[in-house]
Amino acid sequence: PPPEAPPPLNVIDDETGYFAHADGDEVARGFALNGHLRVLAVRATGVAQALKLGQDPGPVGAVALARAAIATLLMGAGLKERQQVALQINGNGPLGELYALADAHGNVRATVADPRAALAVPASGPIGLAKGLGLGRLQVIKKLEEDAPPYNGVVPLVHGEIAPDLAEYYLQSEQVPTAVVLGEELGPDGFLGAGGYLLQAMPGAPEDALAQVEAAIAALPPLGRLFAEGATPAEVLRRLLPDLQLLGTSPVRFAVPGGRPKFARMLMAMGSIELSKLKAELNVVEVECHFTGRTYSFNQEELGALVYGARTEEERLGIVGRPPSVHVVDAADDTVTLPEPKVGGGDEPLN
Repeated sequence: PPPEAPPPLNVIDDETGYFAHADGDEVARGFALNGHLRVLAVRATGVAQALKLGQDPGPVGAVALARAAIATLLMGAGLKERQQVALQINGNGPLGELYALADAHGNVRATVADPRAALAVPASGPIGLAKGLGLGRLQVIKKLEEDAPPYNGVVPLVHGEIAPDLAEYYLQSEQVPTAVVLGEELGPDGFLGAGGYLLQAMPGAPEDALAQVEAAIAALPPLGRLFAEGATPAEVLRRLLPDLQLLGTSPVRFAVPGGRPKFARMLMAMGSIELSKLKAELNVVEVECHFTGRTYSFNQEELGALVYGARTEEERLGIVGRPPSVHVVDAADDTVTLPEPKVGGGDEPLN
């Protein structure tokens, strides 16, 4: 039987950032149909629950965050080294902009403009997102090479449920027939199970075999329930594809690197003059992380140190009296740059 409460989270919350996952959160990669079908599946119940706890969304907002994060984890499962992928959904629904960012190492985070938008939910059954997201566009942003601009693919947001819209993106922008399924099971206190899978037909895939896969997808029990009952991503794939050739599994987690030092750098990036004005106006400056809901406070002494640091950096760059034209990121962060979401609040890319 499914659990009655969300799984416990394994959390790291220190100067390096905030990281959370549940036991069993992982992605599985493989092939089927003699190599004609590329398959990925992810269980991310802890990731979904961490997003819920951090952003305190309503039921529809919680599902939107979970599905965006899971979809982006599936896209990120094929990345290498320092490559990254972002999913940005801009619809005219009350949830507003929805954004998720993942890297090649299973790290993901997500945020939505209005997580507590007032939306009706069914008494039973899956929660739909169409009314929350509305119509608009779905954008996939990939950073594949450090010295090259990001790749941007955009398709209309027609279905508003994320999974079919992402499948449409793969068909229109990458010309790859794709099936995407995302699912979750919610209890009174949060997510009991959450995950998804992605199947992509390679050139030459036999039509009769693909028809059998479609029938297996239709016959599979609700995905959120399977994960709530303890199924692993590999087990879900084997139920769909008896000839699965599993390449391996790796962990996934909710990850917001940087912690307090990241927000200190953000304040410094305002420039010494603006930061001095802020210091004069407020005894304590508070900065909220949109991804975790955590607030970081900086007192007068700390603000003074940041003003000094900003002025020193401006003198080094020869731009005393005005902030740098670009956001300053420590070289030690070893990051690459993706466009920042409007709702992200000074977000930096994943490490």
